[in-house]
Amino acid sequence: MRSLLGLSLMVCVACLSAGAARPLVLVRDGRSAYSICLSAQASPSERRGAEELQKFLEQMSGARLAIITDAGEANGDLVLVGNSSALERLRLEIPFAELGPEGFALKTAGRYLVIAGGRQRGTMYGVYALLEKLGCRWFSRDVSRIPRHRSITVPPLDETQKPAFEYREPFFTEAFDKDWAARNKMNGANMALDQTTGGKVSYYPFVHTFNRLVPPDKYFDQHPEYFSLIDGKRRRQRSQLCLTNPEVLRLAVAGVLRWMEQHPEATLYSVSQNDWEGWCECDRCRQVEQEEGGAHSGPILQFVNALAAEVEKKHPDKLIDTLAYWYSEAPPAGTRPRPNVRIRLCPIRACEAHPYEQCPYNAEFMENLRGWARITNQLYIWHYVTNFRHYLLP
Repeated sequence: MRSLLGLSLMVCVACLSAGAARPLVLVRDGRSAYSICLSAQASPSERRGAEELQKFLEQMSGARLAIITDAGEANGDLVLVGNSSALERLRLEIPFAELGPEGFALKTAGRYLVIAGGRQRGTMYGVYALLEKLGCRWFSRDVSRIPRHRSITVPPLDETQKPAFEYREPFFTEAFDKDWAARNKMNGANMALDQTTGGKVSYYPFVHTFNRLVPPDKYFDQHPEYFSLIDGKRRRQRSQLCLTNPEVLRLAVAGVLRWMEQHPEATLYSVSQNDWEGWCECDRCRQVEQEEGGAHSGPILQFVNALAAEVEKKHPDKLIDTLAYWYSEAPPAGTRPRPNVRIRLCPIRACEAHPYEQCPYNAEFMENLRGWARITNQLYIWHYVTNFRHYLLP
């Protein structure tokens, strides 16, 4: 015999299921019966999400929804922001483990609106996604479009979203603003994002780091063999590293481990070629290139993989970033990036005026892009769509 409690739960779930297909009237004629409910242990970005929702709904409709916590019994009409005991009581299936730090779910269930996701940034991104559905747009720091509606109706929702791109950074002055970046779901290293926005993907250092790892001023006089052999001579200036020298690897591993201790906030640590040519032409480096189909990226990736394997022993959560840039843009024939290695492909010679796959000037880049995509599914691309001398020019 079914217990009365079991029957009550079945009726409650049936009510939610029946109500899930109905639009939810969040504001009617400038008034709302809804409150925004947060966990008492909400993360800073979840709290920001609740405050942003309150702010923009008031700008849209004139109705100011109170923000409450689940510390007591949260009842009535609720917008549930983030995971909370109030959300748990609904017994909705939110796949938090699959959503990761930035994914989120949007659901309507009876009289409840649920915006819940990863505590780092996911729930906050879910708030902005809902506001986008209601017509909000943030074009720049100073230019937004917030529609005016005395009544706000939310259509039936049952969706999850997870960013396709791990790292998102439009590199222009307007995009560095904290509010613009958060509202447009950007997480780039150079943006003014902080704890209230769930942090960001942080780099240390940014790129072109060979000289920082093994400084010529410190090592060249005693160890010229650490640096590139070019036209038969070891070169101190405008050189790269001899990437097949085991001592260079040892010094670089120690240097990256030191960076990780000094800058634990960073997500990515760049081990990347200097911003000029000068690859090493010693017999061992040339042999690696030949084994890799003649690609200058071969010695770089083998070196970076070996370094990444060592630092992973102490810091399995950290990532190593390197460049496929200039002379190293073509992928190697055999070596594959380790799971904790990110390749940043830099199409510096590409034409940006036309779709890459339709422009004859971009045939080489497209070949390199397809080549790297065959050997890694964790590929960053640094698009040269910014004029670095004057950001406001095309």
